[in-house]
Amino acid sequence: MQTGMKLAPGEIPASVMDGILLLLKETRYGQIVLVAQDRRLIQVERREKIRVKEGQLARIACRISEQAFPELAERIRASFRKLDYGQLVLVVKDGDVVQMERTVKERFTGLNGEGI
Repeated sequence: MQTGMKLAPGEIPASVMDGILLLLKETRYGQIVLVAQDRRLIQVERREKIRVKEGQLARIACRISEQAFPELAERIRASFRKLDYGQLVLVVKDGDVVQMERTVKERFTGLNGEGI
């Protein structure tokens, strides 16, 4: 990302989205987590599970087609735009993105001090 580049709230830069899609492509079982704070993407986490089948580490090819990536990217962007604070979790099973989970966090201020 370029220094001084101004992003709209909830926006995911194209270069970051390319990285997210690459992580999804490389993940067989697990989650890619996008963390939002003040409507800005501040962190991307990869939580990968490697399955053991018949005494071997299971390695399968990515099952997401290249044609599906633009639609998937737009669905991720649309869901992330709705987050002020929280996480968007992309769940991957057997090489496919099977669901998105959005966790919203709200801060309570003025109740016995600041924050939670």
